Amino acid sequence: MSVRMRGFSQYTRLSEALKIIFSKIKPLDSESVSLEKGLGRVLAEDVVSEVNVPPFDRSAVDGYAVRASDTFGASVQRPVELRVVGSVEIGFQPKLRLKKGEAAKIMTGAVMPLGSDAAVMVENTKLDGNRLKVFVSVTPGKNVSAMGEDVRAGEIALKKGQLLRPQEIGMLAAIGKLRIEVVRKPVVGILATGSELVEPGEKPPPAKLVNANAHSLSACVQSCGGLPKILGIAPDDFEVIKRTLRKAAVYDMVIVSGGSSVGEKDLVPDAIAEIGELLFHGVATRPGSPSGFGIVGGKPVFALSGFPAAALVGFELLVRPALLAMQRLPPDFGRCRVRAKLARKISSALGRLEVVRVCLRREQRAILAEPIAITGSSAFSSMTRADGFIMVPENVERLEAGQEVEVVLYS
Repeated sequence: MSVRMRGFSQYTRLSEALKIIFSKIKPLDSESVSLEKGLGRVLAEDVVSEVNVPPFDRSAVDGYAVRASDTFGASVQRPVELRVVGSVEIGFQPKLRLKKGEAAKIMTGAVMPLGSDAAVMVENTKLDGNRLKVFVSVTPGKNVSAMGEDVRAGEIALKKGQLLRPQEIGMLAAIGKLRIEVVRKPVVGILATGSELVEPGEKPPPAKLVNANAHSLSACVQSCGGLPKILGIAPDDFEVIKRTLRKAAVYDMVIVSGGSSVGEKDLVPDAIAEIGELLFHGVATRPGSPSGFGIVGGKPVFALSGFPAAALVGFELLVRPALLAMQRLPPDFGRCRVRAKLARKISSALGRLEVVRVCLRREQRAILAEPIAITGSSAFSSMTRADGFIMVPENVERLEAGQEVEVVLYS
């Protein structure tokens, strides 16, 4: 039943809304990309190394390759004396083999010569001609990076479902994996509705507003690994909105900003219900309570508030987890949290989860969370000034100043 000009008779709890969303979200298929395009992608396969890393035993220090047994008992007071029989250059296979009582000069990363099983740091030695005094005792393997110490041939180097960060890209390069199978990026259509909207860069006439939401939501999609497609502005026309939603169903997901509340011109939920399936409308959160979710043409559609802060909160709570699930990542992936003390009290309405934007500051040894705006859905400034947010549960009416809380950080 339409809630326009009636109001919400009940709200869906956030936990229930997420259950509904996850029941309809399907992981995307995979695609092959080059190593250079792998950053930020999610592995769709286990990557098995065909080589050892490192590919040979190498020195981890600048100093001397030795037989560990020749150094046993060495100390500053009673150094062991060895004979230097050569040196090993980086990038060349050594031809010498160490015998008892012998050592070879070696640099970090160079191949350990045959017969050696340890390296002594140059700081722990003194060279006089070809006679080397060693002032420490080393054990076999000391200061040596063994062949396959990092990754062995036949071993899983990276697991399916891992996000590829710079360090994973380096690992792939080290094992010679130049093409990788990754989860396809979700392509997300972003539609703004409202006859009062004009595009950024235009000088808005009286009573008109700039369509900023499409661009902030586009950035949100990118931050979650998606590919946004801004679809422009749809006027408050039921047939136009339905037609646009049908066309947008070519994308993996659709986000609609505006037209989701209970006013006469809030047509989006009814449009979703008429051409598809509206699964919920009205979530027990503040801000963002008019948010809705449905299916059109087999694709998930999110209806978010037209108010900037409410739209961004709706994205964080509802859309972000869905985008991550599409990429086979946990719904809270990448979210960092810190414990802080409230700088002042927060009052909250029972029955709705309150999302309170906060800025953080350090005071002596404590981290303080200062609430920016407890109410209000339109102000971008409450978001731009925020370091993160606190979620006050539905059954909590008040948080006291000095109370320890968990702050979810904005990335």
